[in-house]
Amino acid sequence: MITIQPFSETRDGQAVYSVKLKNKAGMEAHFLTYGAILQRLIVPTGSTKTDVVLGYEDLGSYEEDNYFIGQLVGRNANRIANAEAVLDGKKIQLSANEGKNQLHGGFESFGKKVWSVTDLGDAVLFTYTSPDGDEGFPGNLETKFYVKLEEDNTLAMRYEATTDKETIVNLTRHEYFNMDAASGNGITNHQLQINASAYLPKTSQNVPSGELKAVADSPFDLQKPVNLKEHIAALDGGFDHNFVLNEDRDDAPAAQLISPDGKLKMELYCTQPGIQFYSADGIADFEGKYGKIAGNCPGLCLEPQHFPDAPNHEHFPTTVLKPSQRYEHDIRYTFSYE
Repeated sequence: MITIQPFSETRDGQAVYSVKLKNKAGMEAHFLTYGAILQRLIVPTGSTKTDVVLGYEDLGSYEEDNYFIGQLVGRNANRIANAEAVLDGKKIQLSANEGKNQLHGGFESFGKKVWSVTDLGDAVLFTYTSPDGDEGFPGNLETKFYVKLEEDNTLAMRYEATTDKETIVNLTRHEYFNMDAASGNGITNHQLQINASAYLPKTSQNVPSGELKAVADSPFDLQKPVNLKEHIAALDGGFDHNFVLNEDRDDAPAAQLISPDGKLKMELYCTQPGIQFYSADGIADFEGKYGKIAGNCPGLCLEPQHFPDAPNHEHFPTTVLKPSQRYEHDIRYTFSYE
């Protein structure tokens, strides 16, 4: 079942709609047309239901938010060093919204735009056209974001994008997952597995050095489900790193997140080469739709994407999109409860 109804208006008077999908099992996904934000993701857990993502009740809080809570991120996920890249043999200057770097597409990126929405019957289509020069990116980029809630409690999402000039495209989601948020606890008591035998070390600029480093014998070894508390504590500032997904994982998920009691599990599937794991150590005493979550690490982000700063590393998978090409990317969140 799909329901689209008015939600609120932006500060400049644009209408924002709530888009709710519900399956027969009772799972619900609540999006907003502002930023294609996932406001709620409600999962059946026995005789009850659990909302597994952080968010806010009101639009104003999302407009003021600087943490990309629940957003669709674009045109480029993560960081581009010095907000510079070379396209078609020419250097382009992007907007720099994190020191000298660009982060998640700039100051007013895709998560701060109002998207159009269409009910397709069994799915929903969000669309947005980013104009030529937006945050420094060349080309008019037409982006389509399809959402379907399947009967096996899978939220299936697909991106498609086309451009009329050579440009950079690297789209992702920025949900903050917490399977125990209603209790006021953070995510350090969750278990996490990422199907990656290597990660990308960072420079002092917080961008990849270019090295692919093995995770073995380090806090980055999440190849089997681990309790997060010790792994996060072992890193100054916790996790904000890109993991290089194993290409030979066959049908195994790219990542899985398990609730503190071990009963609720999310499996994440994607078609991207990496996942950025952010443990949100820098967010203290977050207050949202369920009140305050004391301390740091109120939620965690698992962001399927091409590697950070890809335009400046020739050996990374390319994020360049040409007019003759179509960008395509799939993400699936599958939930089970025992």
